[in-house]
Amino acid sequence: MSDDVWFGINEAGESRDFKTMEKMCQSADKSGLDFFSIPDHFMDPGTGRGPPLECWTMLAGLAAVTKKIKLAPLVSCYGFREPTVLGRMATTVDIISNGRLILGLGAGWHEMEFKAYFGSFPPVARRMKGLEESVEVCRGMFSKEVSHHNGDLYKYNDVLNSPQPVQKHIPIMIGGGGEKVTLKIAAKHADISHFHPWCNLSVVKRKLQALKEHCKSVSRDYDEIRKGIGFIISLGRDKEEVQSKIRMAANDTGGSRTSSLSPDMEIFKMGTPDFIAKQLEDYIEMGFGFISLTFVPSTSAEDMQLFCEEVVPSLS
Repeated sequence: MSDDVWFGINEAGESRDFKTMEKMCQSADKSGLDFFSIPDHFMDPGTGRGPPLECWTMLAGLAAVTKKIKLAPLVSCYGFREPTVLGRMATTVDIISNGRLILGLGAGWHEMEFKAYFGSFPPVARRMKGLEESVEVCRGMFSKEVSHHNGDLYKYNDVLNSPQPVQKHIPIMIGGGGEKVTLKIAAKHADISHFHPWCNLSVVKRKLQALKEHCKSVSRDYDEIRKGIGFIISLGRDKEEVQSKIRMAANDTGGSRTSSLSPDMEIFKMGTPDFIAKQLEDYIEMGFGFISLTFVPSTSAEDMQLFCEEVVPSLS
């Protein structure tokens, strides 16, 4: 893929066994896509498919059976693991993959999940503070064998992280588009700032402008940050194939994966390769360089091959 734009798969894996995810990730690896990411949930996040396997255990397994593709949680919830433990886990996956990890982090949003597994759902301000301090803890662990952190929420001394990651600088991706706090955290700490275009294109542009303003306020070069965005894709060689895939997705999930989507929503891209390329081109021209894709009804080797062979060349 292009050095300027990274294309990859974001696959939740609800109710899928490891062999299925392994095959999907290996197909992505062979296709030449840049990354393969999975969300971090213990419960079904609302797709209707059922619970997924645990994120970081799966990433370790995928790291061992792939060769080139970057691997990432999109994104790992700061509150699901102690930051020091998360730092060790991320380091281990980077070592297993020989330097292919992207550490995606977010503040978390699934209230039922928080309460079920951790007994409470922290208020927004605490989750945002926890996210930022978790980034600081992990960054310190990645750069020093012994690190310390003295924050408002977390205080650690003599944190040993040896052996160190293969990458001298593990890329950190901040997930979320909150314009007041999340994008400010991204401006300060992120290598990649990733969000989804649930609303219209003007909202996406506003979020980019908010990120730019935060970069100015913290004296950060806006162009240093790779901007990421995610889409749900229905790709077919003709209109009939596209519509067939949408019907299959509705039948597969009882409509839960497609009922809230329409062709007017920016997150949902449906069409032939030429049409998809034209739609994605708008985002690339705005500066997006990390594009995550979830195919409906299910990501297949054929979908990835078609995208790489007929969509990507049109964007080069």
